[in-house]
Amino acid sequence: MSETPNRDARPEPAVSASDAATIGSRFLRYLPLITIAHFLIGLPALIASLALAYFAFVQADATQKMQSGGVMPFVTFGTSNGDKDGNRDIALTLTNNGVGPAILGPIEIRYEGKPITTPIDLLTACCTEETQARAMRLSTSPSTGIAVPPGETIEFVSLPRTPESEKVWQILNKERWKLQVRSCYCSIFNDCWVTEGMQGMPKAVNKCPANWSLYREDARNRITGADAQ
Repeated sequence: MSETPNRDARPEPAVSASDAATIGSRFLRYLPLITIAHFLIGLPALIASLALAYFAFVQADATQKMQSGGVMPFVTFGTSNGDKDGNRDIALTLTNNGVGPAILGPIEIRYEGKPITTPIDLLTACCTEETQARAMRLSTSPSTGIAVPPGETIEFVSLPRTPESEKVWQILNKERWKLQVRSCYCSIFNDCWVTEGMQGMPKAVNKCPANWSLYREDARNRITGADAQ
């Protein structure tokens, strides 16, 4: 007759309390090493991820610069007293020598340190009395808020040489070199620059200045003197 096992007897624990304490103590002892090992194992992946992120940033920055450079305008101020067709006009010009369109912003003109606000102010300040200045055939065109394509030039002031304007023309022909002209312009990506005088390199700015003494054309009479006829 076989013996029936005692169901009320408790099974012996697989690991005694002392053994568990020993295992736990060893685990805590080696935990820093285990942590360092896991960190070292994951370090190459972390470095690779950071490198990929950096290269992606560099590539995106280079792409943006290429896009901006591909449409960068380059506006310069100029003045002349004749053109290739033989016309003897004194002209003040802005030329876009860049590869992208230029969005013209504010322009400031000073003569002997004093701001010039209109074409009539220009002739009155340098060359003649106001009444005679208003009688001159002085052509003007917008110099602010327009887009100038690459290679294009705008004449924002032009005084033709005629028997009536000869005296004023001669004076302006000398005094035009005393004009201090600066202009702000932007690209289609809203990158902006300020060009001053006939300097070679424009200065990059965050946005066009708002504190200039603005020059404006006579919008009501683009040809001054028209009301005098």
